Amino acid sequence: MSPHIVLATAADDPAITASDRLYAEALEQRGCRVTGAPWDGPGEAFAGADAIVLRSTWGYYRALDAFKTWTEAMAASTRLFNSIDLVRWNLRKDYVEKLAAAGVRVPRSFLVPCEVSAIGRVFDRTGWAQAVVKPASGASGHSVELLQRATWVEQIAGLADEARRAGVVVQEFLPEIAEGELSLVYFDGVFSHAIRKRPPAGEFRSNSRYRPTRTAETPPLDVTQQGAGCLITLPEVPLYARVDGVVRNGVLIVIEVEVLEPALFLEFDSLSAERFAEATLKRLG
Repeated sequence: MSPHIVLATAADDPAITASDRLYAEALEQRGCRVTGAPWDGPGEAFAGADAIVLRSTWGYYRALDAFKTWTEAMAASTRLFNSIDLVRWNLRKDYVEKLAAAGVRVPRSFLVPCEVSAIGRVFDRTGWAQAVVKPASGASGHSVELLQRATWVEQIAGLADEARRAGVVVQEFLPEIAEGELSLVYFDGVFSHAIRKRPPAGEFRSNSRYRPTRTAETPPLDVTQQGAGCLITLPEVPLYARVDGVVRNGVLIVIEVEVLEPALFLEFDSLSAERFAEATLKRLG
């Protein structure tokens, strides 16, 4: 009997993305039945599935408790990819501290309440002239800002409610980001492909809403190995992962590790969807 694999999306944008459609087609060519359904839609769409692959569940952070409940329920009823342990690990950006403790190079970071006094102490302790702030639970560049020492009090007043509820990560600004953020994609811990996302002039964020320029990249072997080494420190090796960062003097500085719902940019590598499909069926097998 053909395995039924559901790619989880979101009600705001329920269609399978163009990139993930390549993955779905590669699975279908291998005899699978593939459907897409929003995690926050009718539950019957997931009933009887042999596996659920979290793909474009964007916006989950706006209903975090409901998303946690849903992922726990799906993990209890079928195979969830990535696993519930990885979902729990990735939902809150305190994982950056865990990466640092494991020896992974990350920007200097502080997880604090979204309060004037707490953020002020970070500026006082570090002496930074500017710092990146992002919600401790968030995605897609939502409420990510570059705080300036002279104006940060006014800037944090404009942060979203999610930041106030979850707290924020205040992070060292990496000037290398002007040359673009490197996104390394892995399947089953093995490097597949990479792209560079260059923000437009005057911008430091490279999420899609800021219209970055994206190009395929062939990173040096030692950089892709550093990314793979980062994944070894996770609770388990993920089926799919995206490691985002910059390179300084040959060292990968990991800004984020995405194992929940990252865009995988399969359209930039002709064999990447095949690799993803093969890795998925290996897990199911």
